Amino acid sequence: MSNQVTASAAERRAKTQRAVLMTSTILAALAVGAPVWAAEPATASADVDGASAVDAVIVTGLRGKPRTVADSPSPIDVIGGEQLSDTGKVTLKEALAVLLPSVNYGTVNGFAHNNVVRPVSMRGLGGGYTLVLVNGKRRHPTSLLMNSNLDTSGATPVDLDQIPTSAISRVEVLRDGAAAQYGSDAIAGVINLILKSAPGGQVSADLGQTFESDGENAHANADWGTTFKDTGFVHLAVEAKYQGRTDRNDPATGSFYYPLAGGAPDPREANPKRGDYNGNPVVRAVTAAINLQTPVSATTDFYTFATAGARSGNARQTKRRPNANTNILQLAPDGFIPLYKLKETDFEVTSGLKGKVGEWAWDLSSALGRNISHSSADTLNPSLGPASPTHFKLYDLTSTVWTTNLDLDRSYDVGLSSPLTVAIGAEHRLEKYKVEAGDAAAYANGGYLFTSGPLAGKPALIGVQGVNTVDASDAGQAKRTNLAAYVDLGINPTSAWYVGVAGRAEHYDDSTGDTVSGKLTTRYELTPALALRGTVSTGLRAPSLSQQLYGQRRYSTQTIAGVLYQFPTKVVRVDSPLAEALGAQPLKPEKARNYSAGLTFTPGHGFSATLDAYQIDIDDRIALTSTLSGPGVNVLLAAAGLPTDIYVQYFANAIDTRTRGVDLVSEYRASLGDLGELKLGLGFNWNKTKIQNIKANPPQLASLGSGLVLFDRVQQGTLTVGYPETKLIASAGWTKDAWTVDLRGTRYDKVTQVATVASDDRTFGAKWIADLSVTYAVTEKLALTVGADNLFDTYPDTVGIVSTNGGGKYGAFSPFGLTGGYYYTRVGYKF
Repeated sequence: MSNQVTASAAERRAKTQRAVLMTSTILAALAVGAPVWAAEPATASADVDGASAVDAVIVTGLRGKPRTVADSPSPIDVIGGEQLSDTGKVTLKEALAVLLPSVNYGTVNGFAHNNVVRPVSMRGLGGGYTLVLVNGKRRHPTSLLMNSNLDTSGATPVDLDQIPTSAISRVEVLRDGAAAQYGSDAIAGVINLILKSAPGGQVSADLGQTFESDGENAHANADWGTTFKDTGFVHLAVEAKYQGRTDRNDPATGSFYYPLAGGAPDPREANPKRGDYNGNPVVRAVTAAINLQTPVSATTDFYTFATAGARSGNARQTKRRPNANTNILQLAPDGFIPLYKLKETDFEVTSGLKGKVGEWAWDLSSALGRNISHSSADTLNPSLGPASPTHFKLYDLTSTVWTTNLDLDRSYDVGLSSPLTVAIGAEHRLEKYKVEAGDAAAYANGGYLFTSGPLAGKPALIGVQGVNTVDASDAGQAKRTNLAAYVDLGINPTSAWYVGVAGRAEHYDDSTGDTVSGKLTTRYELTPALALRGTVSTGLRAPSLSQQLYGQRRYSTQTIAGVLYQFPTKVVRVDSPLAEALGAQPLKPEKARNYSAGLTFTPGHGFSATLDAYQIDIDDRIALTSTLSGPGVNVLLAAAGLPTDIYVQYFANAIDTRTRGVDLVSEYRASLGDLGELKLGLGFNWNKTKIQNIKANPPQLASLGSGLVLFDRVQQGTLTVGYPETKLIASAGWTKDAWTVDLRGTRYDKVTQVATVASDDRTFGAKWIADLSVTYAVTEKLALTVGADNLFDTYPDTVGIVSTNGGGKYGAFSPFGLTGGYYYTRVGYKF
C-alpha cells in the first residue's frame, strides 16, 4: 500500500505542527509557576482485594494526582487479582465479563481463528473500540482480524489472553471515552492492567470439565516477587492452559448420506459416520511476564515489564458429506471434518526511565510489541481431485507496534481550592501489518470432474473446504506512523467541584491525516455522600491497517427459506480493482462523540453505588458489506479471474450509529459478628445500538442491479441485536474463619440471529446463569476450592435452524456460551 502524503494531508500536518507549537508555548509559560505538589508516578500500585472498591486508588483516566474510585469524575471499575481468580474462569476476558455488567464476551461457532481469539465488547461496541494499557502503557494488538457473526469490523483488537492473569495485581476499567487522553481507539473505554510489584507469590492449579464430561480444562500458574534498594522490585509470573474440545450438535441427518450403490442405498447408510463439529476448540497456551524496577540515581528509576506467549488452537468446522461436491471419495470415503489450526507467538517489551526534575514528575518509555499467527488446515480442495493435498498453509499474519512516550506532570498553586494539576506528553507510534498468502493449492482451480455416481460429469467445488485462505493477490504489507501531543488539566475551583479538560493532537502519515480530540469532565459534590459527574468528549478512530489491507476467501453461513446454507465468499481488499468496481472507496476515519452523566452515592456503612448514562455516536463506522452476488457481480468476478459462483464483500464506511446505555454498579459490605463477613454486589447494564444512517449504494454498485444493497439486514442485525440489550449481575460473598462462599447470578437478555428475511430470524431468550464456589483455607497459605460455573447447566433456547449436518440448534453465537455447566477444583498456595 502507498504511504505517500497528499497535499491536503501535508496541509493538515502543518496545522498539527502549529497546534503542537502553540501547546508547547502555553505549557512553557505554565512551567514557570510556583509548584506546590508533584504527582505520584502513573504506575502507583493499589490492591483492592478484601477492601471496598470505592476506596481503591486509581490512575486510569487521570493524568497527575491519583484519586479513589468514589472521587473519579468518570465511571471506573477496579477488579483485584484475587477477584479474577475467584470467578473460576480460565481466561482474563471471561472473568471480566462475569464481573462487569458493561463487558460482554460472546461465543461464536465455526469461524476459524475467531473461535480461538475472542475479544471483549464494552458498551456494545467491538473490541477495536477499547484501548488496553499495561501499567498505563499502550498494548499492541493481535494480528488476527475480527470477522465473525458478532464482529464484522475487520479490526485487530488487543488479545487479553496473551497476558498471564497471575501477573495482574488489579484491573482498572474506565467506562468512558478517553481518546483525548490516550489515543484515537479509546472510544468505548480503557482497560488498564496493573502488574504485580509486591513481594511474595503464589502457585495454583485447577482442573475441570463440563457436565457432559468433555471440554476438559487444566490451568496452572505461579508468580513470585521481591523488593530491593528501597524503590526496586522484580515480579515474575508464568501460566499454562489447556482447553479440551466440546461438541454440542445433533448427528447429521438426511437419506443417502453415502452415494447410491448400484441404485440402492449403500450398506453404510444404516450406521453412517456422521460426526459432530461445532463447540469449543482445543487450545494450548503458555504465557509469562516480568515486572522490574530499580533505582539508577537518587531521583531516577529504571523500569521494564514484558510479556511473552505461545498458543495453538484446533477448531473443527462443518462436516463435508461423502456424496457432496465438497468431497473426494478416494481421499475421504466417509466424508471429513475440516480442521483449522492456529499457531501464534506474541511478545511485548516496555522499558523506560522515570523520576523528578525540580517539581516535574517525568516518564520516558518505549515499547515494542509483536503478534505473529500461522494458520493452516487439514482439509481438501475438491477441484484438485484425488491429487488434492490434505494439509494446507492458509495464511500468515504479523502485527508490529513500536510506541515511544514522554509524559510529564506537576501542579501549581493558583489560589483556588486545590492546585492546578498539569500533565503534558508526546507519543510516537510506528505500526506495521503484514499478510502472507497461503499455499497456491488451497485456492487453485484444478478443474476436476466427478467420474462416477450421481455427480458424474459435474465439477467439484473450487478451493479448500471449511476454512479461510489468502491468495497471492491479497498478500502485502503496510505501515504508518502516528505523532501525538496532549495536555491534560484538572482543578477543584471549590472544595466540592472538580473540572478537568484534555486535548490531543495527532498526525498520521497515511490518508487519516490530522486529528484533534477533546474531553471536558466535571464532578460536583452535593453532599459528602452524593456527587454528580459528567463528561463530553470527541474521538477519531483511524482505520486499522488490517481493514485497509486484508482480503481472504472464506465460507459464510446464512439462513434462506428455513434452510441453513454455507457458501464461498471472497472478501476483497478495499484498494483492489474488484472492490473499486463494486464502489469501494479508501477508508476514512471513524468520528466519535461521547456523552455521559451520572452520580455516585457513598453514604458509608459499607454501601456504595454509581449510576451513569451514556451516549456514543460514531459516524462513518467501518464494517463488512453485504454478501454481493448476481449477474453483474459475476461479470466482474470473471474479469478478475475468480469463480463466478461466489459472493463478494469488502470493508466500507457503511453506517452511522448511536449507542445509548445505563450502567449501575453497587456494593454492600457488612460484618455479621460471629457469623462472619458478608459482601453483596449488584451490577446492571442497559445498552442499545441504533443505526442512524446507512450510506447510499455507490453508483458502481447501483448499476449492477436493484437487488444489491451495501449493508443489508443481516449485517445490521450483527450490530443492533447480536449482544444482549440488558445484563444483570447479582453476587453474594460470605467469609467466616477458614470458609469462603461466593455465589453469582447473571441474567443475559435475549439475542437475535438475523437472516436475510424476518421469517428466518431466530431469537434466543433471556437466561439466568448461576456460578458457585466454596473455598476452605487449610492453613494461612494453603487453600482448596471447588466450584461450578453455570451451575444449573443452562443452554440457549433450541430455536435455531438445524442443518442436515447437525449444527445450528443453539444458533451461531451466545453471550454465555454453548457448552452448558462446568465444574472445577483448585488448589492454591501463597508464600
